[in-house]
Amino acid sequence: MGTIISADSHMLVLDEAVLKYLPAELHETYLGIPGPHRRAGLTPSDPGPGPAGEWDPIARLADMDLDGVQTEVLYIDATGGSMLYKLSPDDGRAIIGAINSAALDFAAVDKERLVVVHLLPLHGIDESPDAAIAEVHRLAEEGARALQIPLYPEDQGLPKFYDPIYDPLWAAIAEVEMPVSLHVCPPKGRGLGADPTPARGIFQVMPPILMSQAMTELILSGVFQRHSKLKVVLVESGLSWIPFQLERMDLCHHKGDWKNRGMPIDNLPSDYWYQNMAATFEEDLTAMGMRDKLGVENLLWATDYPHPDQTFPRSMEVIEEHFVGIADNEKDLMIRGNAKRLYRL
Repeated sequence: MGTIISADSHMLVLDEAVLKYLPAELHETYLGIPGPHRRAGLTPSDPGPGPAGEWDPIARLADMDLDGVQTEVLYIDATGGSMLYKLSPDDGRAIIGAINSAALDFAAVDKERLVVVHLLPLHGIDESPDAAIAEVHRLAEEGARALQIPLYPEDQGLPKFYDPIYDPLWAAIAEVEMPVSLHVCPPKGRGLGADPTPARGIFQVMPPILMSQAMTELILSGVFQRHSKLKVVLVESGLSWIPFQLERMDLCHHKGDWKNRGMPIDNLPSDYWYQNMAATFEEDLTAMGMRDKLGVENLLWATDYPHPDQTFPRSMEVIEEHFVGIADNEKDLMIRGNAKRLYRL
């Protein structure tokens, strides 16, 4: 079968790796922040629960070899750094910059196989996008290939992503050809933030609903109309819901005569999905029967290592089972070709 690429895997950066990039006066602030970007007290001598491959790049490469994975696209924080927006703009930007630097060190062990999705600091963007743009340029110069933003900007006190304040930032990101990811995570104040079921059962089955709003807002607000080279990846929300959402948007477009009503898009809404967006998945058999409507070139397979629904260490077997009856050229696009193109591997 050859090599495969996971478009959604996860990692942690050690506290000590981040602290070396922070001034001493911010150490206590950083260590006081809980959240998915760190596991408190994680050190090489006391790694805590979970596989060493989560935080040790050498162990990660060994697990990838065991699983038949050539390259992984690695998320530092599934929430896009949401806990860091409780900080002041200066502190938040400094800490995100330090996390990104520590993640660059992690990836430096093998830059072609470890592709980190770096956090984008949006603190204070309602006043100016300059700091966020500066971090984009810094990361691009360091060889970074991907960025992540929070799924719910309003939960972090930020303007919605269709606000014109972001336009210079989107232009800068498109210029350096780094895709931007939206990773599913629990929302606030939408009835799911306090999931009463064991193991957050309600949230676990709701990602398609949670992601559909973000997808629709970006398309219908004209973000891709204004930034035709911007690429956005929807992460860990599955695929089967997307054909209906595209059909619904296109139907509304036709019935509503949107162009004559001043809607800021020239093309069918679905055109922007095919041109500007992609989505990851682990196992979605229903979607495989709709891949012509989804667009085979818009789909990115993933292992989700080391989360509970990961395919490790059976990824090769899972692929064989999942893609039965699908032409080799289409399967190759989903398990490596599309990611290779999108992340310039």
